[in-house]
Amino acid sequence: MRNTHHTTLLLIGLALILVLYLAISAWIGTGEQERLTRARERIAARALWEERPFRDYRLVVEDGNCTYDVVVRQGQIAGRYRDSCNLRARTIETLFLVAEGDGVVTPVCGVHGCVCETHIRVLATYDPVLGYPRSLVIEATLRPNWRHQDFWRNVLSSGIAPCRGANQRTISVLYVAAAP
Repeated sequence: MRNTHHTTLLLIGLALILVLYLAISAWIGTGEQERLTRARERIAARALWEERPFRDYRLVVEDGNCTYDVVVRQGQIAGRYRDSCNLRARTIETLFLVAEGDGVVTPVCGVHGCVCETHIRVLATYDPVLGYPRSLVIEATLRPNWRHQDFWRNVLSSGIAPCRGANQRTISVLYVAAAP
């Protein structure tokens, strides 16, 4: 009788582990599908941008608490009407590079080792005609670095993982037109 009871408990435990594994896999899979959808949208938008009827353009962007109004010629900033961003001005091409940072995970190493990592998520909206990014919302979230031994060493010694925090920044393209 005891052996049957032990076997039943073992089977229930294995079933619970399987259900937990499937739930976590589904959750991770959903996030990955969303990231792949954003990547497909970005690729389609970039193709539209590459087919635009002009090469050089004027660009006005609000980046957090600063604004820049620049002329871009041959992919480089060639003139400035206004720039309160102190050399942080970007071109449409470099805004696409910011959007490509979606899904990047970077270890954060400090005095306690590589206990945490930063997860980047970029939510973008694109112009339906020219394809340029109209808005980029960049979310950086600090999470435990489960894959690194420093995380486990810190948890076992102190009982905590000091990996909390997030920040968000929005870049909005206010104006794009062919350069004079």
